[in-house]
Amino acid sequence: MDNQSNSAENTVYLDESGLMPDLLRPGRKERAVNVQVETNILEPVSHQYTSTNGGVTRFVLPAKGVLDAPSTALCFEVVTGTDSQDAFQLTVGGVAMINRITVRCGGQILSRVDEAALYHAVKNQFISQQFRENVLDVRHASSNGLFTKILPNPAGSALQAGFDLGEGLVGYHQLSNPELDQINGYGNMILSNQNATHGKQRCKLLRNAANAGSGPQVAIRLRDIIPFFERNQLPLLAMAQVEIECEWKKGPANATTYANINDMPVVIDNPVDVGAAASTGHDLAFAQPPFLSLDYLHYDEDEQMKIMNAVNSGAMRFNFTECTVVKGINPERTGGVGSGIVESNHIIGMMGKEVKKIYVAKNWDIVSTQGAAEKDNQYAGCFTHRNTQLWNAKSAAIHKEEYNFVINNERLYDKEVNQGAMQHHYLSHCEDHYQCLPGQYDTLNFNQDVVNVLANTADNGLVDNAGATSCITQRFLGGNAHVIGLNLDKYNEMGNARGNGTRISSAPIEFRYRVEKSNTGVPATERRAAINLTFFIEHRRSLIINSLGVSVSDI
Repeated sequence: MDNQSNSAENTVYLDESGLMPDLLRPGRKERAVNVQVETNILEPVSHQYTSTNGGVTRFVLPAKGVLDAPSTALCFEVVTGTDSQDAFQLTVGGVAMINRITVRCGGQILSRVDEAALYHAVKNQFISQQFRENVLDVRHASSNGLFTKILPNPAGSALQAGFDLGEGLVGYHQLSNPELDQINGYGNMILSNQNATHGKQRCKLLRNAANAGSGPQVAIRLRDIIPFFERNQLPLLAMAQVEIECEWKKGPANATTYANINDMPVVIDNPVDVGAAASTGHDLAFAQPPFLSLDYLHYDEDEQMKIMNAVNSGAMRFNFTECTVVKGINPERTGGVGSGIVESNHIIGMMGKEVKKIYVAKNWDIVSTQGAAEKDNQYAGCFTHRNTQLWNAKSAAIHKEEYNFVINNERLYDKEVNQGAMQHHYLSHCEDHYQCLPGQYDTLNFNQDVVNVLANTADNGLVDNAGATSCITQRFLGGNAHVIGLNLDKYNEMGNARGNGTRISSAPIEFRYRVEKSNTGVPATERRAAINLTFFIEHRRSLIINSLGVSVSDI
Protein backbone atom coordinates (compact mmCIF):
# COMPACT_ATOMS: atom_id res chain seq x y z
CA MET A 1 0.00 0.00 0.00
CA ASP A 2 1.33 3.41 -0.95
CA ASN A 3 0.62 5.56 2.12
CA GLN A 4 0.98 9.30 1.68
CA SER A 5 0.25 12.05 4.12
CA ASN A 6 -1.52 15.19 3.05
CA SER A 7 -0.18 18.11 5.05
CA ALA A 8 -3.68 19.48 5.56
CA GLU A 9 -5.74 16.39 6.30
CA ASN A 10 -3.26 13.55 6.96
CA THR A 11 -5.29 11.43 4.55
CA VAL A 12 -4.27 7.98 3.39
CA TYR A 13 -4.41 7.77 -0.40
CA LEU A 14 -5.04 4.64 -2.41
CA ASP A 15 -3.09 5.39 -5.52
CA GLU A 16 -3.19 3.61 -8.88
CA SER A 17 -0.17 1.61 -7.77
CA GLY A 18 -1.61 0.77 -4.34
CA LEU A 19 -4.86 -0.73 -3.12
CA MET A 20 -7.23 1.07 -5.43
CA PRO A 21 -9.66 -1.54 -6.75
CA ASP A 22 -8.13 -3.04 -9.85
CA LEU A 23 -11.32 -2.46 -11.82
CA LEU A 24 -10.69 1.30 -11.64
CA ARG A 25 -7.07 1.16 -12.71
CA PRO A 26 -6.33 1.94 -16.34
CA GLY A 27 -4.98 -0.76 -18.57
CA ARG A 28 -5.51 -4.47 -18.88
CA LYS A 29 -7.38 -6.40 -16.18
CA GLU A 30 -5.68 -9.51 -14.80
CA ARG A 31 -8.81 -11.40 -13.76
CA ALA A 32 -12.23 -12.23 -15.09
CA VAL A 33 -15.21 -10.38 -13.59
CA ASN A 34 -18.93 -10.27 -14.22
CA VAL A 35 -19.96 -6.97 -15.71
CA GLN A 36 -23.01 -5.61 -17.45
CA VAL A 37 -22.61 -2.71 -19.86
CA GLU A 38 -25.44 -0.18 -20.01
CA THR A 39 -25.32 2.24 -22.93
CA ASN A 40 -27.32 5.34 -22.18
CA ILE A 41 -28.33 8.30 -24.31
CA LEU A 42 -28.28 11.23 -21.90
CA GLU A 43 -30.29 14.33 -22.77
CA PRO A 44 -29.15 17.72 -21.42
CA VAL A 45 -30.85 19.33 -18.45
CA SER A 46 -30.53 22.70 -20.20
CA HIS A 47 -29.55 23.86 -23.67
CA GLN A 48 -29.62 27.22 -25.39
CA TYR A 49 -27.80 28.50 -28.46
CA THR A 50 -28.02 31.42 -30.85
CA SER A 51 -25.60 32.09 -33.67
CA THR A 52 -24.78 35.63 -32.60
CA ASN A 53 -24.28 34.88 -28.88
CA GLY A 54 -23.21 31.24 -28.70
CA GLY A 55 -24.70 29.12 -25.95
CA VAL A 56 -24.30 26.55 -23.18
CA THR A 57 -25.43 22.94 -22.76
CA ARG A 58 -25.39 21.18 -19.37
CA PHE A 59 -25.56 17.47 -18.63
CA VAL A 60 -26.02 15.80 -15.22
CA LEU A 61 -24.74 12.24 -14.99
CA PRO A 62 -26.71 9.85 -12.78
CA ALA A 63 -24.84 8.42 -9.80
CA LYS A 64 -24.75 4.78 -10.82
CA GLY A 65 -22.16 2.21 -11.77
CA VAL A 66 -18.72 3.02 -13.12
CA LEU A 67 -18.46 5.39 -16.08
CA ASP A 68 -16.29 4.15 -18.92
CA ALA A 69 -14.97 7.68 -19.46
CA PRO A 70 -12.83 7.03 -22.56
CA SER A 71 -15.89 5.94 -24.56
CA THR A 72 -18.09 8.92 -23.60
CA ALA A 73 -19.15 10.81 -26.73
CA LEU A 74 -20.81 14.18 -27.33
CA CYS A 75 -23.18 14.00 -30.32
CA PHE A 76 -24.95 16.72 -32.29
CA GLU A 77 -26.00 18.03 -35.67
CA VAL A 78 -25.67 21.67 -36.73
CA VAL A 79 -27.76 23.39 -39.37
CA THR A 80 -27.06 26.65 -41.17
CA GLY A 81 -29.03 29.42 -42.81
CA THR A 82 -28.46 28.28 -46.40
CA ASP A 83 -28.64 24.63 -47.40
CA SER A 84 -25.40 22.89 -48.48
CA GLN A 85 -23.34 26.07 -48.50
CA ASP A 86 -21.12 25.43 -45.45
CA ALA A 87 -19.10 22.60 -43.95
CA PHE A 88 -17.16 22.23 -40.71
CA GLN A 89 -13.61 23.55 -40.50
CA LEU A 90 -11.20 21.25 -42.38
CA THR A 91 -8.86 19.84 -39.75
CA VAL A 92 -10.98 19.65 -36.57
CA GLY A 93 -14.49 19.34 -38.01
CA GLY A 94 -17.33 19.64 -35.50
CA VAL A 95 -14.89 20.18 -32.60
CA ALA A 96 -14.73 23.76 -33.90
CA MET A 97 -18.18 24.27 -32.32
CA ILE A 98 -16.76 23.83 -28.81
CA ASN A 99 -15.25 26.86 -27.10
CA ARG A 100 -14.90 25.50 -23.57
CA ILE A 101 -15.86 22.27 -21.84
CA THR A 102 -15.96 21.80 -18.06
CA VAL A 103 -16.40 18.76 -15.82
CA ARG A 104 -17.70 19.35 -12.28
CA CYS A 105 -18.50 17.15 -9.32
CA GLY A 106 -20.50 18.50 -6.40
CA GLY A 107 -19.73 22.06 -7.53
CA GLN A 108 -15.97 21.37 -7.68
CA ILE A 109 -14.34 21.86 -11.08
CA LEU A 110 -12.50 18.65 -11.90
CA SER A 111 -11.20 19.61 -15.34
CA ARG A 112 -11.68 22.42 -17.86
CA VAL A 113 -10.41 22.85 -21.40
CA ASP A 114 -10.46 26.32 -22.97
CA GLU A 115 -9.91 26.96 -26.69
CA ALA A 116 -10.93 23.35 -27.29
CA ALA A 117 -10.84 23.55 -31.10
CA LEU A 118 -7.32 25.00 -31.24
CA TYR A 119 -6.10 22.53 -28.61
CA HIS A 120 -7.54 19.66 -30.64
CA ALA A 121 -5.93 21.06 -33.81
CA VAL A 122 -2.54 20.89 -32.07
CA LYS A 123 -2.97 17.43 -30.54
CA ASN A 124 -4.55 16.07 -33.71
CA GLN A 125 -1.22 16.29 -35.52
CA PHE A 126 0.29 13.60 -33.28
CA ILE A 127 -2.21 11.12 -34.73
CA SER A 128 -1.44 9.26 -37.92
CA GLN A 129 -2.78 10.53 -41.23
CA GLN A 130 -4.64 7.25 -41.70
CA PHE A 131 -6.47 7.56 -38.38
CA ARG A 132 -7.37 11.20 -38.99
CA GLU A 133 -8.68 10.42 -42.45
CA ASN A 134 -10.43 7.10 -41.83
CA VAL A 135 -11.72 7.55 -38.28
CA LEU A 136 -11.83 11.17 -37.13
CA ASP A 137 -13.16 12.45 -40.45
CA VAL A 138 -16.13 10.13 -39.96
CA ARG A 139 -16.74 11.04 -36.32
CA HIS A 140 -16.05 14.77 -36.54
CA ALA A 141 -17.09 15.53 -40.14
CA SER A 142 -13.61 16.93 -40.68
CA SER A 143 -11.68 16.81 -43.96
CA ASN A 144 -8.14 15.49 -43.51
CA GLY A 145 -8.03 13.52 -46.75
CA LEU A 146 -4.89 13.37 -48.86
CA PHE A 147 -4.49 12.81 -52.57
CA THR A 148 -1.33 12.59 -54.67
CA LYS A 149 -1.58 14.70 -57.78
CA ILE A 150 0.49 13.31 -60.66
CA LEU A 151 0.77 15.21 -63.93
CA PRO A 152 2.11 13.30 -66.94
CA ASN A 153 4.04 16.32 -68.18
CA PRO A 154 4.18 19.83 -66.72
CA ALA A 155 3.78 23.00 -68.78
CA GLY A 156 1.63 21.47 -71.47
CA SER A 157 3.19 19.26 -74.12
CA ALA A 158 6.72 20.70 -74.04
CA LEU A 159 9.17 18.21 -72.61
CA GLN A 160 11.05 19.64 -69.64
CA ALA A 161 14.67 18.62 -70.26
CA GLY A 162 16.35 17.21 -67.19
CA PHE A 163 13.26 17.92 -65.07
CA ASP A 164 14.46 21.52 -64.84
CA LEU A 165 11.76 22.81 -62.51
CA GLY A 166 11.83 26.03 -60.57
CA GLU A 167 9.51 27.88 -58.25
CA GLY A 168 7.25 28.96 -61.10
CA LEU A 169 7.06 25.52 -62.73
CA VAL A 170 6.47 22.42 -60.63
CA GLY A 171 4.21 19.72 -62.04
CA TYR A 172 4.63 15.96 -61.66
CA HIS A 173 3.90 15.20 -57.98
CA GLN A 174 2.00 17.34 -55.47
CA LEU A 175 -0.20 16.66 -52.44
CA SER A 176 -3.75 17.92 -52.33
CA ASN A 177 -6.75 17.84 -50.02
CA PRO A 178 -9.66 16.33 -51.97
CA GLU A 179 -12.17 18.61 -50.21
CA LEU A 180 -10.27 21.60 -51.58
CA ASP A 181 -9.20 20.34 -54.99
CA GLN A 182 -10.75 17.91 -57.43
CA ILE A 183 -8.12 17.53 -60.09
CA ASN A 184 -6.92 15.74 -63.18
CA GLY A 185 -4.04 13.39 -62.77
CA TYR A 186 -2.33 10.33 -64.13
CA GLY A 187 -4.66 7.35 -63.94
CA ASN A 188 -7.64 9.42 -62.78
CA MET A 189 -10.83 10.44 -64.51
CA ILE A 190 -10.48 13.73 -66.34
CA LEU A 191 -12.78 16.28 -64.74
CA SER A 192 -12.10 19.06 -67.20
CA ASN A 193 -9.57 20.08 -69.77
CA GLN A 194 -7.34 22.37 -67.71
CA ASN A 195 -9.10 23.37 -64.51
CA ALA A 196 -9.34 22.14 -60.94
CA THR A 197 -12.68 22.35 -59.13
CA HIS A 198 -13.18 23.01 -55.44
CA GLY A 199 -16.53 21.74 -54.17
CA LYS A 200 -16.84 19.60 -51.05
CA GLN A 201 -18.68 16.30 -50.89
CA ARG A 202 -22.35 16.70 -50.14
CA CYS A 203 -22.02 14.38 -47.15
CA LYS A 204 -19.75 17.02 -45.55
CA LEU A 205 -22.12 19.93 -46.16
CA LEU A 206 -24.48 21.24 -43.48
CA ARG A 207 -28.20 21.40 -44.18
CA ASN A 208 -30.64 24.16 -43.38
CA ALA A 209 -33.37 23.81 -40.77
CA ALA A 210 -35.87 22.50 -43.32
CA ASN A 211 -33.55 19.57 -44.09
CA ALA A 212 -32.42 18.86 -40.53
CA GLY A 213 -31.59 15.22 -39.95
CA SER A 214 -30.00 14.68 -43.34
CA GLY A 215 -26.73 16.51 -42.65
CA PRO A 216 -23.48 15.28 -41.09
CA GLN A 217 -23.78 13.97 -37.54
CA VAL A 218 -20.86 14.65 -35.20
CA ALA A 219 -19.72 12.25 -32.46
CA ILE A 220 -16.80 13.59 -30.41
CA ARG A 221 -15.24 11.26 -27.88
CA LEU A 222 -14.51 13.46 -24.89
CA ARG A 223 -11.13 11.76 -24.47
CA ASP A 224 -10.11 13.44 -27.75
CA ILE A 225 -10.51 16.91 -26.24
CA ILE A 226 -10.35 16.40 -22.43
CA PRO A 227 -7.21 14.66 -21.14
CA PHE A 228 -9.11 13.86 -17.90
CA PHE A 229 -11.27 11.36 -19.83
CA GLU A 230 -8.41 9.63 -21.59
CA ARG A 231 -7.61 6.85 -19.12
CA ASN A 232 -9.88 7.03 -16.07
CA GLN A 233 -12.86 4.91 -15.06
CA LEU A 234 -15.02 7.08 -12.80
CA PRO A 235 -16.90 5.36 -9.94
CA LEU A 236 -20.08 7.46 -10.19
CA LEU A 237 -21.72 5.25 -7.55
CA ALA A 238 -19.27 6.71 -4.98
CA MET A 239 -19.21 10.32 -6.21
CA ALA A 240 -21.40 13.35 -5.82
CA GLN A 241 -23.35 14.66 -8.81
CA VAL A 242 -21.14 14.90 -11.90
CA GLU A 243 -21.93 17.61 -14.44
CA ILE A 244 -20.52 18.31 -17.90
CA GLU A 245 -20.95 21.81 -19.27
CA CYS A 246 -20.20 22.67 -22.89
CA GLU A 247 -19.89 26.28 -24.01
CA TRP A 248 -20.46 26.66 -27.75
CA LYS A 249 -18.72 28.98 -30.13
CA LYS A 250 -20.86 31.62 -31.73
CA GLY A 251 -21.39 32.08 -35.45
CA PRO A 252 -22.27 35.13 -37.55
CA ALA A 253 -25.64 36.77 -38.03
CA ASN A 254 -27.67 35.67 -41.03
CA ALA A 255 -27.02 38.91 -42.95
CA THR A 256 -23.23 39.00 -42.33
CA THR A 257 -21.25 38.54 -45.53
CA TYR A 258 -18.44 36.01 -45.66
CA ALA A 259 -15.90 38.75 -46.38
CA ASN A 260 -16.68 40.33 -43.00
CA ILE A 261 -16.20 37.15 -40.95
CA ASN A 262 -12.86 36.61 -39.19
CA ASP A 263 -13.66 33.43 -37.26
CA MET A 264 -16.50 30.92 -36.95
CA PRO A 265 -16.96 27.14 -36.62
CA VAL A 266 -17.82 26.47 -40.28
CA VAL A 267 -16.31 27.24 -43.68
CA ILE A 268 -17.82 27.87 -47.08
CA ASP A 269 -18.09 25.08 -49.62
CA ASN A 270 -16.00 26.72 -52.38
CA PRO A 271 -13.77 29.50 -50.99
CA VAL A 272 -12.72 30.81 -54.43
CA ASP A 273 -16.19 30.95 -55.94
CA VAL A 274 -16.96 34.37 -57.38
CA GLY A 275 -19.88 34.82 -55.01
CA ALA A 276 -18.19 33.54 -51.83
CA ALA A 277 -17.16 36.90 -50.38
CA ALA A 278 -20.65 38.40 -50.72
CA SER A 279 -22.54 35.30 -49.58
CA THR A 280 -24.77 35.42 -46.48
CA GLY A 281 -26.81 32.85 -44.59
CA HIS A 282 -23.90 31.45 -42.55
CA ASP A 283 -25.77 31.63 -39.24
CA LEU A 284 -25.81 28.43 -37.16
CA ALA A 285 -28.28 26.48 -35.05
CA PHE A 286 -28.59 22.98 -33.62
CA ALA A 287 -30.93 20.61 -35.40
CA GLN A 288 -31.90 19.27 -31.96
CA PRO A 289 -30.31 19.49 -28.51
CA PRO A 290 -26.95 17.68 -28.25
CA PHE A 291 -26.76 14.45 -26.24
CA LEU A 292 -24.15 12.28 -24.57
CA SER A 293 -23.57 8.63 -25.35
CA LEU A 294 -22.42 6.97 -22.11
CA ASP A 295 -21.34 3.46 -21.17
CA TYR A 296 -21.95 2.45 -17.54
CA LEU A 297 -20.20 -0.62 -16.18
CA HIS A 298 -22.27 -2.48 -13.58
CA TYR A 299 -20.23 -4.95 -11.52
CA ASP A 300 -21.67 -7.44 -9.05
CA GLU A 301 -22.26 -6.45 -5.43
CA ASP A 302 -18.92 -7.77 -4.16
CA GLU A 303 -16.97 -5.62 -6.61
CA GLN A 304 -19.11 -2.56 -5.83
CA MET A 305 -18.47 -3.11 -2.13
CA LYS A 306 -14.71 -3.10 -2.76
CA ILE A 307 -15.05 0.30 -4.39
CA MET A 308 -17.14 1.70 -1.53
CA ASN A 309 -14.78 0.27 1.10
CA ALA A 310 -11.82 1.85 -0.66
CA VAL A 311 -13.55 5.25 -0.49
CA ASN A 312 -14.64 4.86 3.15
CA SER A 313 -11.28 3.58 4.38
CA GLY A 314 -9.15 6.31 2.86
CA ALA A 315 -9.24 8.29 -0.34
CA MET A 316 -8.80 7.20 -3.93
CA ARG A 317 -6.45 9.25 -6.06
CA PHE A 318 -6.81 9.40 -9.84
CA ASN A 319 -3.83 11.08 -11.48
CA PHE A 320 -4.72 12.86 -14.70
CA THR A 321 -3.49 15.51 -17.12
CA GLU A 322 -5.04 18.95 -16.95
CA CYS A 323 -4.58 21.62 -19.63
CA THR A 324 -4.28 25.27 -18.60
CA VAL A 325 -4.50 28.00 -21.26
CA VAL A 326 -2.46 31.21 -21.05
CA LYS A 327 -2.40 33.92 -23.71
CA GLY A 328 0.23 36.43 -24.74
CA ILE A 329 0.91 38.99 -27.47
CA ASN A 330 4.02 39.70 -29.48
CA PRO A 331 3.35 43.39 -30.21
CA GLU A 332 3.01 45.15 -33.52
CA ARG A 333 6.14 46.62 -35.06
CA THR A 334 6.12 50.40 -35.17
CA GLY A 335 8.37 52.73 -37.09
CA GLY A 336 9.13 53.46 -40.70
CA VAL A 337 9.79 51.30 -43.72
CA GLY A 338 12.21 48.47 -43.05
CA SER A 339 12.62 45.34 -40.98
CA GLY A 340 13.30 44.92 -37.30
CA ILE A 341 13.24 42.45 -34.43
CA VAL A 342 10.24 42.52 -32.10
CA GLU A 343 10.84 40.77 -28.77
CA SER A 344 8.36 39.73 -26.11
CA ASN A 345 8.81 37.91 -22.79
CA HIS A 346 5.84 35.95 -21.49
CA ILE A 347 5.43 34.93 -17.85
CA ILE A 348 3.17 31.89 -17.95
CA GLY A 349 3.24 30.96 -14.28
CA MET A 350 2.61 27.36 -13.10
CA MET A 351 4.55 27.82 -9.83
CA GLY A 352 4.38 24.72 -7.63
CA LYS A 353 2.78 22.57 -10.34
CA GLU A 354 4.16 19.47 -12.02
CA VAL A 355 4.28 20.45 -15.68
CA LYS A 356 4.37 17.81 -18.41
CA LYS A 357 4.15 19.51 -21.83
CA ILE A 358 3.88 23.02 -23.23
CA TYR A 359 2.47 23.81 -26.68
CA VAL A 360 2.51 27.29 -28.21
CA ALA A 361 0.12 28.13 -31.06
CA LYS A 362 0.62 31.36 -33.02
CA ASN A 363 -1.85 33.40 -35.01
CA TRP A 364 -1.57 36.87 -36.52
CA ASP A 365 -3.88 39.54 -35.15
CA ILE A 366 -6.49 40.38 -37.79
CA VAL A 367 -8.72 42.65 -35.70
CA SER A 368 -6.58 45.73 -34.97
CA THR A 369 -6.13 48.46 -37.57
CA GLN A 370 -2.82 47.03 -38.79
CA GLY A 371 -4.04 43.45 -38.49
CA ALA A 372 -7.11 44.20 -40.60
CA ALA A 373 -4.90 45.82 -43.24
CA GLU A 374 -2.79 42.66 -43.48
CA LYS A 375 -5.41 39.99 -42.94
CA ASP A 376 -5.71 38.87 -46.57
CA ASN A 377 -1.95 38.85 -47.24
CA GLN A 378 -0.32 35.75 -48.72
CA TYR A 379 3.27 34.64 -48.19
CA ALA A 380 4.39 32.37 -51.04
CA GLY A 381 0.69 31.99 -51.68
CA CYS A 382 -0.18 30.83 -48.12
CA PHE A 383 -3.00 32.38 -46.11
CA THR A 384 -1.44 32.51 -42.65
CA HIS A 385 -3.48 35.48 -41.40
CA ARG A 386 -7.18 35.21 -42.28
CA ASN A 387 -7.72 31.66 -43.48
CA THR A 388 -11.29 30.99 -44.55
CA GLN A 389 -10.93 27.18 -44.45
CA LEU A 390 -9.16 26.89 -41.09
CA TRP A 391 -10.02 30.17 -39.35
CA ASN A 392 -8.19 30.36 -36.02
CA ALA A 393 -7.94 26.59 -35.44
CA LYS A 394 -4.40 26.67 -36.82
CA SER A 395 -0.90 27.77 -35.87
CA ALA A 396 0.96 29.91 -38.37
CA ALA A 397 4.59 29.64 -39.39
CA ILE A 398 6.26 33.00 -38.75
CA HIS A 399 9.14 34.56 -40.69
CA LYS A 400 12.50 34.39 -38.88
CA GLU A 401 11.23 33.55 -35.41
CA GLU A 402 13.29 32.25 -32.50
CA TYR A 403 12.45 31.32 -28.94
CA ASN A 404 13.69 30.00 -25.62
CA PHE A 405 12.20 28.90 -22.30
CA VAL A 406 13.30 29.71 -18.77
CA ILE A 407 12.42 26.85 -16.40
CA ASN A 408 13.19 27.11 -12.66
CA ASN A 409 15.41 30.15 -13.30
CA GLU A 410 17.50 28.33 -15.90
CA ARG A 411 17.51 29.04 -19.60
CA LEU A 412 16.51 25.78 -21.28
CA TYR A 413 18.57 26.02 -24.50
CA ASP A 414 22.08 27.47 -24.71
CA LYS A 415 20.98 29.55 -27.69
CA GLU A 416 17.61 30.48 -29.14
CA VAL A 417 15.89 27.86 -31.30
CA ASN A 418 15.43 29.28 -34.79
CA GLN A 419 15.58 26.33 -37.20
CA GLY A 420 12.34 24.72 -38.34
CA ALA A 421 13.74 21.19 -38.32
CA MET A 422 15.00 21.61 -34.75
CA GLN A 423 11.65 23.07 -33.66
CA HIS A 424 9.88 20.05 -35.13
CA HIS A 425 12.39 17.76 -33.39
CA TYR A 426 11.66 19.27 -29.96
CA LEU A 427 7.91 19.25 -30.61
CA SER A 428 7.98 15.56 -31.56
CA HIS A 429 9.45 14.73 -28.14
CA CYS A 430 6.04 15.53 -26.62
CA GLU A 431 4.40 12.45 -28.11
CA ASP A 432 5.33 9.89 -30.71
CA HIS A 433 5.75 12.18 -33.73
CA TYR A 434 4.21 15.44 -34.95
CA GLN A 435 2.73 14.41 -38.29
CA CYS A 436 1.80 17.11 -40.78
CA LEU A 437 2.25 17.54 -44.51
CA PRO A 438 5.45 18.92 -46.05
CA GLY A 439 5.13 22.67 -46.39
CA GLN A 440 2.79 22.93 -43.41
CA TYR A 441 5.51 23.20 -40.77
CA ASP A 442 8.95 24.31 -41.94
CA THR A 443 8.54 26.62 -44.95
CA LEU A 444 12.13 27.98 -44.88
CA ASN A 445 10.64 31.45 -44.44
CA PHE A 446 8.03 30.77 -47.12
CA ASN A 447 10.32 29.66 -49.89
CA GLN A 448 8.08 28.92 -52.88
CA ASP A 449 10.13 25.83 -53.78
CA VAL A 450 9.37 24.37 -50.32
CA VAL A 451 5.61 24.93 -50.25
CA ASN A 452 5.24 23.78 -53.86
CA VAL A 453 4.90 20.24 -52.56
CA LEU A 454 1.30 21.23 -51.78
CA ALA A 455 -0.96 21.50 -54.82
CA ASN A 456 -0.96 24.99 -56.36
CA THR A 457 -1.17 24.51 -60.12
CA ALA A 458 -3.64 23.81 -62.87
CA ASP A 459 -2.98 20.96 -65.28
CA ASN A 460 -0.23 22.92 -67.02
CA GLY A 461 2.07 22.69 -63.99
CA LEU A 462 2.46 26.46 -63.63
CA VAL A 463 2.31 27.84 -60.08
CA ASP A 464 -0.80 29.97 -59.61
CA ASN A 465 -1.65 31.23 -56.14
CA ALA A 466 -4.43 33.56 -57.21
CA GLY A 467 -6.61 31.96 -59.89
CA ALA A 468 -9.80 30.03 -59.20
CA THR A 469 -8.98 27.29 -61.73
CA SER A 470 -5.74 26.09 -60.13
CA CYS A 471 -5.32 23.99 -56.99
CA ILE A 472 -5.77 25.81 -53.68
CA THR A 473 -4.44 23.25 -51.15
CA GLN A 474 -1.21 25.20 -50.67
CA ARG A 475 -3.07 28.45 -50.11
CA PHE A 476 -5.07 27.16 -47.17
CA LEU A 477 -2.83 24.48 -45.64
CA GLY A 478 0.69 25.78 -46.31
CA GLY A 479 2.51 27.12 -43.25
CA ASN A 480 -0.46 26.63 -40.95
CA ALA A 481 0.59 23.74 -38.69
CA HIS A 482 3.70 25.26 -37.08
CA VAL A 483 3.47 24.65 -33.32
CA ILE A 484 6.21 25.19 -30.73
CA GLY A 485 6.46 22.32 -28.25
CA LEU A 486 8.37 21.44 -25.10
CA ASN A 487 8.35 18.07 -23.31
CA LEU A 488 9.05 18.26 -19.57
CA ASP A 489 8.18 14.63 -18.81
CA LYS A 490 11.03 12.31 -17.89
CA TYR A 491 9.49 9.34 -19.70
CA ASN A 492 6.40 9.56 -21.90
CA GLU A 493 5.64 5.92 -21.13
CA MET A 494 5.10 6.73 -17.44
CA GLY A 495 2.09 8.91 -18.26
CA ASN A 496 0.59 10.62 -15.22
CA ALA A 497 2.75 8.96 -12.60
CA ARG A 498 3.74 11.34 -9.85
CA GLY A 499 7.18 12.83 -10.35
CA ASN A 500 7.27 12.08 -14.07
CA GLY A 501 6.82 15.75 -14.95
CA THR A 502 8.94 18.70 -13.86
CA ARG A 503 8.00 20.41 -10.61
CA ILE A 504 8.09 24.19 -11.08
CA SER A 505 9.61 26.16 -8.22
CA SER A 506 8.49 29.57 -6.96
CA ALA A 507 9.92 31.09 -10.15
CA PRO A 508 7.34 31.08 -12.96
CA ILE A 509 7.94 29.63 -16.42
CA GLU A 510 9.08 32.27 -18.89
CA PHE A 511 8.85 32.14 -22.68
CA ARG A 512 11.13 34.45 -24.68
CA TYR A 513 10.06 35.10 -28.25
CA ARG A 514 11.70 37.10 -31.05
CA VAL A 515 10.48 37.59 -34.59
CA GLU A 516 11.60 39.75 -37.48
CA LYS A 517 8.75 41.93 -38.70
CA SER A 518 8.73 44.01 -41.84
CA ASN A 519 7.18 47.30 -42.92
CA THR A 520 7.58 47.23 -46.69
CA GLY A 521 5.32 50.18 -47.39
CA VAL A 522 3.21 47.87 -49.58
CA PRO A 523 0.17 46.60 -47.63
CA ALA A 524 -0.01 43.27 -49.49
CA THR A 525 3.51 42.27 -48.38
CA GLU A 526 3.69 43.72 -44.86
CA ARG A 527 4.03 41.56 -41.80
CA ARG A 528 4.19 43.89 -38.82
CA ALA A 529 0.90 43.19 -37.03
CA ALA A 530 0.78 41.74 -33.53
CA ILE A 531 0.98 37.95 -33.07
CA ASN A 532 -1.37 36.24 -30.63
CA LEU A 533 0.29 33.42 -28.69
CA THR A 534 -1.80 30.71 -27.03
CA PHE A 535 0.00 28.50 -24.50
CA PHE A 536 -1.46 25.07 -23.73
CA ILE A 537 0.25 23.88 -20.55
CA GLU A 538 -0.36 20.27 -19.60
CA HIS A 539 0.29 19.46 -15.94
CA ARG A 540 -0.47 16.60 -13.59
CA ARG A 541 -3.34 16.87 -11.15
CA SER A 542 -5.07 14.37 -8.87
CA LEU A 543 -8.77 13.73 -8.37
CA ILE A 544 -9.27 12.62 -4.77
CA ILE A 545 -12.45 10.75 -3.78
CA ASN A 546 -13.19 10.10 -0.10
CA SER A 547 -16.20 9.68 2.16
CA LEU A 548 -16.63 13.46 2.40
CA GLY A 549 -16.74 14.12 -1.34
CA VAL A 550 -14.19 14.95 -4.02
CA SER A 551 -11.34 17.41 -4.37
CA VAL A 552 -8.60 18.20 -6.85
CA SER A 553 -4.97 18.57 -5.83
CA ASP A 554 -1.66 19.50 -7.47
CA ILE A 555 0.30 17.43 -4.96
